[in-house]
Amino acid sequence: MKKPNYISGLIIIIIAGFFYSLTFNFPKLENQLIGAEFMPRVYSVMLIILGSILLIQTFRNKEESDEQENTMKYSIGAMLFVILYVVVIPYIGFYISTFLLVLGLLLFSKVKNKILLITIPVGTSLFIFVFFQILLKVSIPMGTLFS
Repeated sequence: MKKPNYISGLIIIIIAGFFYSLTFNFPKLENQLIGAEFMPRVYSVMLIILGSILLIQTFRNKEESDEQENTMKYSIGAMLFVILYVVVIPYIGFYISTFLLVLGLLLFSKVKNKILLITIPVGTSLFIFVFFQILLKVSIPMGTLFS
């Protein structure tokens, strides 16, 4: 299990460094204390720190276990769900995609409580609708299927 952790940690650090370097090309606006590059830089630095922590923990951890193997399977499965989510957003819209993503991740995590399987995806989509679309007036993609 050490080899995937080394590779993952290095890939995370490299990608975060690449995105951090891209922030230097963002346009600077006058009379603006914090520019558009601020949050991407914060996220990039956080990813670099987390990638470094992964590498350090991997160096310190000498044991390999089945639990780590299961964690890797769940991580890959969750990444596949997110990739599918990003692919289908333009077609079926953000809210339906988000509902299906959260529901899929809950089912993938073997949650069996039917109340949770309904309330968490609905609550997530509702929260995003109220907070982002109503309060912040962010344009949310509705998908070509419903246009």
